[in-house]
Amino acid sequence: MTPFQWRVAFCSFLVLIAVGARVSGAEETSPDEIPTFPPVVVTATQTEVPLKETAASVTVIDQKTIEEKHLTAVAEALREVPGLTVVRSGGLGGTTSVFLRGANPDHTLVLIDGVQVNSPFSGFFDFANLTVDNIERIEVIRGPQSTLYGSDAIGGVIQIFTKKGEGPPAGSLSFEAGAYRTFRETAGVSGSTEQFDYSLSAGRIDRRGFSRAAGGREDDGYENTTLSSRLGINLTSQTRLEWTGRYTDSESDLDSPPTDVRNFVQAEQNGATSLALLSTLLEEWRQELKVSFNFEELEGRDPAPGSFNNYEFDAQGRRVDWRHHIDLGRSALLTLGYEYEFQRGESRGGINDETLTNQAVYAFNQLRLSPVILNFGVRYDDNDRFGSETTYKVESAYWVESTATKVRAAYGTGFHGPTLVDLFFPGFSNPNLEPEESKSFEAGVEQSLWKERVRIGATYFQSRIDQLIVFDFVQSIPINLAQAKMNGWEFEISARPTERINLSANYTLTNTEDEETGDELLRRPRHQASGSLSIRPIHPLLLVVQARYAGKRIDFGGGELGDYTVVDLAGTYALHPKVALFARVENLFDREYEEVTGYATAGFSGYGGVKVTF
Repeated sequence: MTPFQWRVAFCSFLVLIAVGARVSGAEETSPDEIPTFPPVVVTATQTEVPLKETAASVTVIDQKTIEEKHLTAVAEALREVPGLTVVRSGGLGGTTSVFLRGANPDHTLVLIDGVQVNSPFSGFFDFANLTVDNIERIEVIRGPQSTLYGSDAIGGVIQIFTKKGEGPPAGSLSFEAGAYRTFRETAGVSGSTEQFDYSLSAGRIDRRGFSRAAGGREDDGYENTTLSSRLGINLTSQTRLEWTGRYTDSESDLDSPPTDVRNFVQAEQNGATSLALLSTLLEEWRQELKVSFNFEELEGRDPAPGSFNNYEFDAQGRRVDWRHHIDLGRSALLTLGYEYEFQRGESRGGINDETLTNQAVYAFNQLRLSPVILNFGVRYDDNDRFGSETTYKVESAYWVESTATKVRAAYGTGFHGPTLVDLFFPGFSNPNLEPEESKSFEAGVEQSLWKERVRIGATYFQSRIDQLIVFDFVQSIPINLAQAKMNGWEFEISARPTERINLSANYTLTNTEDEETGDELLRRPRHQASGSLSIRPIHPLLLVVQARYAGKRIDFGGGELGDYTVVDLAGTYALHPKVALFARVENLFDREYEEVTGYATAGFSGYGGVKVTF
C-alpha cells in the first residue's frame, strides 16, 4: 500500500467512526475531557512539590494546553514561555534553538522523562524533530540548575514528561492535513492494572514544505516518524521498575542561504531510553537508580560535485544517576546523589572516536518552615578533560497565606564545559578552551487574586558568564570571551474571568552584552511578548487566539533582523465526547519575517483534521 493509499484508508476509518458516533451519540456533547495537570512541579527539586511552594521560576505547559492549540512541535509550545526565545532556520524540521534568559542554546539542559538528550557533539538540543506525541506536560525551570543537573544547565532546564498509563485501556487516533501539502497521523494507547501500566504512541509527519532559503523556488520537504513508550511495573508495594523510550527518524531538505541548494538532504535518527528502579527502603528513605542512554546519528547528502554538505556524525551518551531522598522530620527533605556520565562521538573526516567522562556527587536540602521555604545545595563535578568544578545554589520564598502572595529570591553558580566539537573537530576546534562559569541572581513576586482566578507575577534576573565560548569567524575556532552579562525582567498575567474565557500574557525585557566588545549577543531580542485567549462561545466549540511579538535583534554578520508580530488561530468542535474536528490557521495576517538571516518562514497557512478517542 502506498503512503497516499494508507492515508486515505486511515482517514476513511476515522470518518466512519465519527459518523457512527454522531448518529448514535444520544448523550450531550461535552468539551474535550483532557486531564489537567495538578499544580505539582518535579524538575525544580527532583521531588514532587506543590507549585505554590516552589522557590524557582517555573512554567508548566500541560497536555490540555497543547491539545487546545493543536500544536505539532514542542518548540511551538515553548514560544509562550517568559524569558525563552525560540529560533528556527526555515520551516518545520529546520534547526531549532532556544535561548533561556539570554544564555546560549547549549546552556539549557533538555530532559525527556529524566533522560538528558542534549547532543554530545554540540552540547545543545535541536528541537527541530521533537513532536508533542505522547506528552503529558512540559516543565521549564529558568535560572541556573547546575547544582542538581551539572553542566548544560546554566540557563535552566526543560523537562518533557510523557504520559503514564492510568485506568482502563484507552486509545486515540487522529489525522491532519493542510498547507504545504502537510499530512500528520498519530495513534496512541494507554492503560493500567494493579501492577502494570503502559503508554504507547506513534506519529508520522509528511510535508512538501516551502523553500528554506528566503526567495528560493525549490520546496524543501520534511518527514518525521516518532515512537514513544512508557512502561511501569510495581514489583512490590514498595518497589517499582519503569522503562521509557523515544525514537525519532527524520529527513529534511536543507538550503544554505542565500543559496537555494537542490537535493541537499539531512537524515537524522535519535533516541533516548532509561530503566529506573524506585524503592522505599524505609518510611523516611526513598531511592531512585536510573540508567539512561541517548544517541544521535546525522547524515548530510548533497550530490553536487565538491559540496561541503556531505557529512556523518555519530554520538551517544550513557549515564547512571543514583538518588536518595531522606525525610529529616516534617519540615526537611534531603536529596543525595551520585552521577556518572560518558559521552562518545565520531564523524566522517572529522572527530575520531573522542570521549568525555564526568562524575559528580551532589546534595540538596529543602526546608519548609511555614511560611518560609528555604532550599540550598552543592555539587562537585570531576571531568577527565577540564578538571573539577564546585557549584552551589540557595533559593528562598515567603508565602503569605492570607493574601496569596509569594516573594522569592535565588542565587546560584553554574558551569559548562567545552563540547566534543569545541575540543576536537579538525580545523574548527580549540583544545585550550576553559569551562564557562556563571553567577546568577533573581528575585520575584507572585500574586493571586479573586480566589485564584487572576495571577500576576514579576521577576528580575541577572547573570554573568565568565569565559563564554563563542565562535570566532576570523580565526575559525571557538574562543573564550572575557565576560558576558545578561539581565532583564519577566512579567506575566493569567486570568479566568468566566468558565468560558481564559487568557494569559507575558512580556520579557532582556539585555545582553559581550563585555569585551560592548555588542549585544546574537539572536536575543531585547523585547519579547506573547499572549493567548481561549473562548468557548457555545458548548461544543472552543476557539484559541495566540499572538507573539519579537523585537529587533542582531544576527551573524552584524545584520539586524526586524521586529514582527504573528497571530495564530485554533478551533475545536466536539461532534461527540469521543470525536472532535479541529482546525488551525498559522500566521493569520500573512506577516513576512525572518527568525534567522536568509531563512524563510511560513506565510498564511491552514490545517484541519479529526481526532477520535476510545
